[in-house]
Amino acid sequence: MINLSNRQHPMLKIFAQNGTNWYMPVVDAARYDQRPLRSMLIRGWVAYRPGKGFHATRAGVEAWEQFGHTSITRKNVYAPLTTWLDPSLYRMPTRAELQEPQKRSTAA
Repeated sequence: MINLSNRQHPMLKIFAQNGTNWYMPVVDAARYDQRPLRSMLIRGWVAYRPGKGFHATRAGVEAWEQFGHTSITRKNVYAPLTTWLDPSLYRMPTRAELQEPQKRSTAA
């Protein structure tokens, strides 16, 4: 899973949306907060080419795509919920109640 800070997100977005062949000159990079740029250099999401500037790497573009397309759906919707989502506290249907309509439709 890719975790992006509130500073990394907009910076990586600039690089990923422009692709791996686009370069940000040092003069332009100096306008931005240097912390996200440095962390992305360390992670290998951005690289520097002397005379050209900073550019997104394949790993950077992949990180951006993974961040934007991470699924949050449960693999098994009938698995028990965590104690944070206790059905009795939030008036949610229990597991048995969720499965009841299926039993009724097969009995009819």
